[in-house]
Amino acid sequence: MAKANPEYQSVFDQIYDWLKQAKKDEVAQIMNWVEKANEYIKAAEAISVNEFQLSVDDFKRDLFGFHHNSQPKQEQSLYLQSVKEGMWQHLADMTDQSQVEWSELLDDFEHDGIYKTGDAIGFGQLECQQCGQSVDILHASTVTSCITCAGNEFKRKPLK
Repeated sequence: MAKANPEYQSVFDQIYDWLKQAKKDEVAQIMNWVEKANEYIKAAEAISVNEFQLSVDDFKRDLFGFHHNSQPKQEQSLYLQSVKEGMWQHLADMTDQSQVEWSELLDDFEHDGIYKTGDAIGFGQLECQQCGQSVDILHASTVTSCITCAGNEFKRKPLK
């Protein structure tokens, strides 16, 4: 058997050492998770079922109160609307575009490329048939009237 090239042997040794260290770190992390789970189990054993249910009910009530009190602010916040639209955009970007495009293409065939106010659309760009105003649809939504001329009929531009 031929002797290994010292340069390659050095690289292999470094990779081997790195893998051994990664394995040690991974085992340590798993052990930390197990210890944390044991702590949670012991803490859960220390309280009664009634106390646990009361704490869950209180948490639900607090969460509902927070949601109820912050809902009007969320609907009026331009920042939160921008964040929401940005998240939808990122989700659309991450989606398997080819599968979505086929689905949207079949939907286009049903609509013959023309969408009216109230129709559902996945995503794409609509152009008002009355004034030519374009609007980007970033997530599944209902087509609304044109913001420029209140037109009710749109043509979907081809997907890119």
